[in-house]
Amino acid sequence: MSEADRSDEPAGVEAAPPDRAPRHSVFLSATVEHFGKRQPSTHRVRDLSVGGVRIDHAEGFVVGATVLVTVGALESVAATIVWVKDGAAGLKFAQQIDPQAARARAAVAPAPFRGQSRGVTAPAPTAGWMPNLGSPYRR
Repeated sequence: MSEADRSDEPAGVEAAPPDRAPRHSVFLSATVEHFGKRQPSTHRVRDLSVGGVRIDHAEGFVVGATVLVTVGALESVAATIVWVKDGAAGLKFAQQIDPQAARARAAVAPAPFRGQSRGVTAPAPTAGWMPNLGSPYRR
């Protein structure tokens, strides 16, 4: 199989040069913000590289438009829409990113419930049927 046969761009898009950055197939989401237009939109990331991303559900995207993209754990990065076809779009980042950093899990613990400190547990329920919820003898 030649390199042209393995292209991740949709049919009809010019074949990429052989020296392009490798693509990483990932299971991430991306948030795209259009300048001065509409609400940010969320998309499924199909491929990610140091220089760009391919996303799904890109209806209404315009080639040449500049957007802000947040991929996985990365902060927003400026990007230009370089192609749109069959509901997918290719975005080229203004600066290179680290695909491994985008795939990193957040190291921040969830916020405490209703302002309680992390070491405090909530009191057991005392009203209605809730106290017997864990009882094997409940009716």
